[in-house]
Amino acid sequence: MKIEDLKGKLILFKFSDEIKPDLSLFQIYKDELWALVTDIDEMGAWIENPAYELGIWWDEKGDLIPQHKQVKEKVKTNIFIAWRYIKAMMNVDDDRFQKIKSDRLPGFQSYK
Repeated sequence: MKIEDLKGKLILFKFSDEIKPDLSLFQIYKDELWALVTDIDEMGAWIENPAYELGIWWDEKGDLIPQHKQVKEKVKTNIFIAWRYIKAMMNVDDDRFQKIKSDRLPGFQSYK
């Protein structure tokens, strides 16, 4: 398998100890995670968090929302992980595993 073949697939990632203290910033709470790979390049892999909880600070016009009216929403994000922080990756070579129909992926939500 070539690394670029992982794009668009659900992959199990094992992260190195070096990045562990920083993972919670990206709402990753363990050093292993199932995630959808959205892109791959020579620097690392982009993975999708379909439900990142983010505070909304601006309205549709771009105006700042007063702090007492700000709310948190779940938004889809892409997170870049450099190769040096990826200890291992696993792909399941079974079409049933890759046909994701649910909005809720294993991974971010189930690893909290």
